[in-house]
Amino acid sequence: MKGSSSLTTPAFFNLHGKDEVGSTNDEVRLLAEQGAQDGTVVWALRQSAGRGRQGRTWVSPEGNLYFSILLRPTVSIAEAANLSFVASLALADTFRQFAPEIKLSLKWPNDVLIDSKKISGVLLESKANSSGILEYLIMGIGVNLKHYPDDARYPATSLFEKNKENIPSPSIMLEAFLNSFDPWYKLWNKDGFSSVRTAWLDQAHGLGEKIYVRLPGETLSGRFITIDRDGALDLDLDNGKQRLITAGDVFFATS
Repeated sequence: MKGSSSLTTPAFFNLHGKDEVGSTNDEVRLLAEQGAQDGTVVWALRQSAGRGRQGRTWVSPEGNLYFSILLRPTVSIAEAANLSFVASLALADTFRQFAPEIKLSLKWPNDVLIDSKKISGVLLESKANSSGILEYLIMGIGVNLKHYPDDARYPATSLFEKNKENIPSPSIMLEAFLNSFDPWYKLWNKDGFSSVRTAWLDQAHGLGEKIYVRLPGETLSGRFITIDRDGALDLDLDNGKQRLITAGDVFFATS
């Protein structure tokens, strides 16, 4: 891929640019199994088999940004899952560089919203050893720069739709993200989830409001109280009970 070697990124990252792959997560997994180092990044102009959370298809036309990062922190699988919040914060910082006037918020657990519509998503896939310690984590990220799906489960948008005057190329967006992610990742490695949790809650969408959480076989409704120290969503149910949600699809009363 032309231009991938000219990006200015922190020394931690080792970038591999591709014109087209099936899935950047799958490409990174192959490299991880071959012993690739922490910070390996695969970026593609197109994906023929991109996927999102819970096995859903991630539509991947050229013009958007698709990439995956290999991370090898020495933590448990549960601790590593909180890196989705780190990614969301870095994405939010990156969007603000190109569209400082946008109304931006973070949707649990890992989406960025602009004007209450999804503009990016994060997919984490990991492998642990027999003791439950992480061998590696793959962080796949998709950003709607020029295109977005009309039939998504949650309303979507693109940066072009919201800010036609200053749309970065995928390469410039990737460069900006990696430079934003690096300090957040270092903070998480140094201090754990606490500081990341506070920063994420400051930008959380629907905090204190009524939300709906779709789980396999049921839909819960209640007030979004907070996220706990492990990143689980704390839901004050309509029946007065509380429940911690570790995985599910969140929808808002106004969406």
